[in-house]
Amino acid sequence: MSADRRAKRETIPRADEDSFRKFLDTLPIFVCTLTPQWEVELVNQPLLDYFGKTLDELKNWATIGVVHPDDLEAVIAQTRHSTETGEPYNLEHRCRRHDGVFRWFQVRGLPLQNAQGQIVQWYVVLIDVEDRRRAEEALRSSELRLNSIINAIPELAWSTTLEGFVDFLNQRWLDYTGLTAEEAHGWGWAVALHPEDKAGIIEYWKSLMMSGEPGQYEARLRRFDGVYRWFLFRAAPVKDGSGNIVKWYGTNTDIDDRKRAEDQVRRSEAHLAEGQRLSRTGTFSWRPDSTKVIWSEELYRIHEIEPGTLISTDIARIGVHPDDIPSVYEAAARGVETGSDYEHTHRIVMSEGRIKFLHVMARATRDLEGRLEYIGAVQDVTQRILSEEALTKSRSELAHITRVMSLGILTASIAHEVNQPLAGIITNAETCLQMLDGNPPDIEGARGTALRTIRDGNRASQVIARLRALYKRKEVVAEIIDLNEATREVIALSLSELRRNRVILQQDFADDLPPVNGDRVQLQQVIMNLMRNSLDAMRDIEDRPRQLLIKTEKDDGENVRLTVQDTGIGFAPDAADRLFESFYSTKSDGMGIGLAISRSIIEAHHGRIWATLNHGPGSTFAFSIPRGSGSA
Repeated sequence: MSADRRAKRETIPRADEDSFRKFLDTLPIFVCTLTPQWEVELVNQPLLDYFGKTLDELKNWATIGVVHPDDLEAVIAQTRHSTETGEPYNLEHRCRRHDGVFRWFQVRGLPLQNAQGQIVQWYVVLIDVEDRRRAEEALRSSELRLNSIINAIPELAWSTTLEGFVDFLNQRWLDYTGLTAEEAHGWGWAVALHPEDKAGIIEYWKSLMMSGEPGQYEARLRRFDGVYRWFLFRAAPVKDGSGNIVKWYGTNTDIDDRKRAEDQVRRSEAHLAEGQRLSRTGTFSWRPDSTKVIWSEELYRIHEIEPGTLISTDIARIGVHPDDIPSVYEAAARGVETGSDYEHTHRIVMSEGRIKFLHVMARATRDLEGRLEYIGAVQDVTQRILSEEALTKSRSELAHITRVMSLGILTASIAHEVNQPLAGIITNAETCLQMLDGNPPDIEGARGTALRTIRDGNRASQVIARLRALYKRKEVVAEIIDLNEATREVIALSLSELRRNRVILQQDFADDLPPVNGDRVQLQQVIMNLMRNSLDAMRDIEDRPRQLLIKTEKDDGENVRLTVQDTGIGFAPDAADRLFESFYSTKSDGMGIGLAISRSIIEAHHGRIWATLNHGPGSTFAFSIPRGSGSA
């Protein structure tokens, strides 16, 4: 009997070779036996079917291509190692199927030893692990993709165990804090929290785990460079099919810029509210195609309405004075019709009958859909209006008193200065009569008395001449004057009166106007007189706009001219030369002093003043004075 046969009998003492083969062929795995030198001896039928080879062909397995070329060297090396050492064989490699397809197998080989410890046979099992390998590869790819996604999202992501023990932090979290995964593991991550926020967030996190509900918390997290920024911490539990929490997942979102912006908005809103309160200015927004109107808190206060009250577009219901309702509607309607800004001043009536004056300015805008929307401001100008009216009234009363006092002083001066020569004239006349009544008449004495009478008459005439010179050509208090600036000051004092008389003011001031030398107050009095003269001329005009143009310009190179042009009733052509005469007036209630005084002032400044009729309605008054020499 050969040695191989004896070995087989030693290997399978109770079964013959045929029975053993039948047993191997029934196994659903690939099985083969090899000699101690790793030579194929016996192969079951499933393995022959897979490879599509005969037993004799498989005995040359290393050369017939049943092992993938890339794996062959490792297989031979492992085979040699197991043969030499007797260590079990365990290796995964690819084997080619009969159709040429390679599949992964786990190949395990165990040695069978005799009583003397010698290897007498190898049993080798080949298990197809292709599907497992594919599943593992898919899992690894999925994990890689998931890890890439988690590390790529612009969030700091993490997960914890059921007990809140951190077991994962994405790379962004680690990069941001500068901590390693080992340092942040468990509860180590808490070292990156701001000291003032640590206790609060940990307490909240514990309460969240107790409740099992998702939640969020705002706290500051330290960056790798030591800078703290605000983050929104979000956490949500993951539950199994039975509803039990198995894990927690969360993210940290940087909200520092948002927090700063919110704080800036709060500060801006506070400043805006305080500014509105101090300036008594409220704001509103209104869309003409909607009934919704939004008011600021200050606007509610101005109207003395409870904040938050729904505002109606019916202006009568918010207290607009009945007499002003048409003009308010007209201004808004005109703006809506043209899609332009509008502005107006109106009154509102308070519950106890008090009156407030409000100035409205509305700016037209368009929203993203192109719809017209107004953003406006409403200022309480009650105190200003009342002050202007009081000032105007006081100014009118003062002007009237000044005129009366001027006339009284003029009269008293004339009476005082002329009284003495008049008394002399009367005395001389009486003496002359007495001399003529004598018998005989004293002709020579009467002649002398008559001469003294003439002397006193001339003296009275000289007194009047001196008084005229005093009032018309009094000495000028000279200074360097910017005529544009002086005119603007006069306009500022007259704005309320212009508005009250619905006068449209136009200004055309020369930019390069040279200064003049003169008395600022006297020149401003002239400008005021010319403006009042124009206002009086337009007071009864209703069929055309009341327009007033004030213009400054150079005149003949050496002079500076100021012009006041109106659209009033004008004057008769033949009255142009008399307008500046004393006590001459075209108005029924006029005193004829203003223009006369103006002429005396301008002439005292070595200038001239005149009036002309416009080509259209109204008239133009102007004066021209020499430009300044640079020193008063």
